[in-house]
Amino acid sequence: MTSALHKRTLSTGYVDAWFCFTSDPRLTSAQQQYEAMLSPTELQQYQQLKHADNGWDYLVSRALLRTVLAEYCELAPEELEFQVNDFGKPELSNSSLASVIQFNTAHTSGLTVCVVTRDHAIGVDAECRAENPGILNVADDYFSSLELQALKSRAESEQLDYFYRYWTLKEAYIKARGEGLSVPLHDFSVVLGDDGEFVEFVGPQAESWDFRILCQNSAYTAALSMNAQIIGLNYFNSVPLGPQSEHTAADAFNNLSVVDSARRNRIG
Repeated sequence: MTSALHKRTLSTGYVDAWFCFTSDPRLTSAQQQYEAMLSPTELQQYQQLKHADNGWDYLVSRALLRTVLAEYCELAPEELEFQVNDFGKPELSNSSLASVIQFNTAHTSGLTVCVVTRDHAIGVDAECRAENPGILNVADDYFSSLELQALKSRAESEQLDYFYRYWTLKEAYIKARGEGLSVPLHDFSVVLGDDGEFVEFVGPQAESWDFRILCQNSAYTAALSMNAQIIGLNYFNSVPLGPQSEHTAADAFNNLSVVDSARRNRIG
C-alpha cells in the first residue's frame, strides 16, 4: 500500500514530539488508507469506537503513530507490529530497532500526540481543557500532599491551569514507567516553579527522571516524562501520509496556525 518513508535518526536525550489535530480537513481524503494500515486488533477497536463517536480520533492516532514510527524504522506503516507489556504499554515487536526506539502516544478530543526518543523510557499525556472548575475536586484523590499544598497556594484564577499541568505530568510519568496504576499517584510529586514549568521530581530514582510541559493553551495541556535528561525537543505537525511542518515550542499545538505553517515550512 505504501512504502517506508525516509529514515530519521535519533540522538540520546532528544525527543521528537509529533502532533495532529483530528479536525484538520486535510485528513479526510486519506481515511481509507488509514483504515488499511490497521492491524486486525486495531480494526476491531476502531469499529467499536465508531459507534461511540470517537472512532475518528482513534483512527488518526493510529495512523499518526504508524507513519511516524515508519520514519525511524526500515518498515512501511502497515508493516509495523506491536506488543504490549502486562500493563498495556505498547512496544515495537518486529523492527530491528525495537529495543532502541522508545515511544508513547496520547489522544484526547481533537488532538493526538506521539513522542519518540531512543534508549530511554518515555511517556506523554494530553488533555482537552474542560473549563469546569469542578474537576479540581479530584485533586484530593490523585495528588500528593506536596502538590495539593502548591496547587491551593495558587490564585483561584490559576488553579485550573496548574491542575492540568500537574495531572498531565503525573500521567506522563505513569505511562513512562509502564506499570499502570500499580504506581500510587500519591507516592511521588512534581514541583512547578512560579512560571508553571517543571522544577523538580520527588519520587523513586528522582535523579533519573526529567519532565516537560509540551503545551498549555486554551484548548489543551500536554506533558512528557523521560527516564533520562531531556536535552532537546523538536516539534512536528503531521498529516499522516501528507504534509509535515516543524514548529517552535511557542507555536506548536496552535490549531489556528497549523495549516498556514505547513504551507510555509513543509518538510515532507
